[in-house]
Amino acid sequence: MTAPAARPLVATLAFVAAALGAVTRAQAPAPAFTAHTIATGLSEGYQVVVADLNRDARPDIVVVDSGSTRVQWYENPEWTPHVLVAGVSDPINAAASDVDGDGIPEIALAHGFAMAYASSPGIVSILTHGDDPRAPWTAREIDRVPTAHRLRFADLDGTGRKVLVNAPLIGPGAVAPEYRGRMPLVMYHPGNWAREVIDEEEQGVVHGITPVTFSGDDRESLLTAGFLGVHARRVAGGQWMRTRLAAGDPAPWPKSGASEVVVARLGGEDVVGTIEPWHGNQVVVYRRRGATWARTVVDDSVKDGHTMVAGDVDGDGRDELLVGERQGRRSVYLYRASSGRGNAWTRQLLDDRGMAAAGCAMADLNGDGRVDVVCVGTATANLKWYENRPGSSGR
Repeated sequence: MTAPAARPLVATLAFVAAALGAVTRAQAPAPAFTAHTIATGLSEGYQVVVADLNRDARPDIVVVDSGSTRVQWYENPEWTPHVLVAGVSDPINAAASDVDGDGIPEIALAHGFAMAYASSPGIVSILTHGDDPRAPWTAREIDRVPTAHRLRFADLDGTGRKVLVNAPLIGPGAVAPEYRGRMPLVMYHPGNWAREVIDEEEQGVVHGITPVTFSGDDRESLLTAGFLGVHARRVAGGQWMRTRLAAGDPAPWPKSGASEVVVARLGGEDVVGTIEPWHGNQVVVYRRRGATWARTVVDDSVKDGHTMVAGDVDGDGRDELLVGERQGRRSVYLYRASSGRGNAWTRQLLDDRGMAAAGCAMADLNGDGRVDVVCVGTATANLKWYENRPGSSGR
């Protein structure tokens, strides 16, 4: 695939959006959760990945603990810990996909991370299991890109064959606090895992990437969140196209743009959610108004917002936004859109002062049909599963 200059995104990203406030069903009761502590004493819990690692049809939890030299996974349902890989330094991000079709995903791991470009080797390794997935996995280094920071598998050409996307935090020459300079976005095709440059259009810090299939689209797009705002990329005719969806926080550089990005679905409407700016204090929602996206700050009291996830936890067909903060109250919040007209959102405390969440995920962890939450904390050094209680979400 080639990467030409940026040009407008075609009509496939003219999302199928319901009129604002068109959903008429009554809002479901607020969900209630029971917190279960899975692990304590972590070094610097940074990210969680949910995937079935032993083919028992139960989702397990991979934890990236940035202060540790090993990566562990926790086996459902007793949450027994197993070492996935040891002897790695500064692990920062992971992604899971069943590349070889054996029913157990391969794990891509970014490690050797540092905030300074010159001191961050940015190692990308592929972890594969042996006969017993509970035994340590084999790590194969495939690339080094300084400050490799976010990894995601995505089906970007609509073939069903996912590629691995690697987004470094910064590019060469970027120095704090301005971090001026271009940032390369790269990818790898499973098999030879050769690096391909998608483009070098981003500048400054890029903190979040999210693959998403918009309503009415036939393939995934890749969203990025950084100092230049929120951009969508997709492949058409073998070429990459990049379009800015939102500028993000309008403050001057380096307080501009966005840090995290997700897409939530409110019935038939796609809504873009962000944390702004980098490691920011604002929970922001963008809703489509004709050819533009209208920005609404839902909450500006978050301290060091670091993770945002979208999912339908109350079972009403409309996604909620989950946000974790690493500082301040060190809490986790759930934001629910009003079911009536307007753009009102309510905030619910999921964890009050007990989770400095750097990474969260949503999944049905106990097979009861309700979407649960799992988060890992930095300053709180813990891993928790928040069980979506029966009867709490209208089901």
